[in-house]
Amino acid sequence: MAYSEEFPGWRDQIRRARTWTDNILAAHSEFEIPDDAVASTVLLVSEAATNAVCHTASGRGGMFTVRMTVDRGRIRVDVEDEGKAESIPFLRPATPMAERGRGIRLIDMLADTWAPLPRPRCGIAFTITWAAERTAPADLPGHR
Repeated sequence: MAYSEEFPGWRDQIRRARTWTDNILAAHSEFEIPDDAVASTVLLVSEAATNAVCHTASGRGGMFTVRMTVDRGRIRVDVEDEGKAESIPFLRPATPMAERGRGIRLIDMLADTWAPLPRPRCGIAFTITWAAERTAPADLPGHR
């Protein structure tokens, strides 16, 4: 299932993007999305939207778009912003006292894959995956 929503580049819209993401994932009980996959996806949408609002023209009167595809075992998210093609997201070294530079680091830590969106688009894409079929081995104690 594919979804897309455009948000004004205002800080309060980051919360709206999180809520939108959470609501869509909650509506897909048929995919048995684990709670940690939902929490990671919502957090990473928030981080990517924050990057869009704070570091691109999206936050200066522009817009950002969240696109999400939900399938059994996989969530793919694109957060497209109004950045410049030459200013692609990248992993920065973070020092303990740094006030910035942790958004992409979180995406790198929690997403199964991530990359800048292919040109001419600007923003970031990431995937969260999980084992779609969970079966217990027959030799586990207590397994019926």
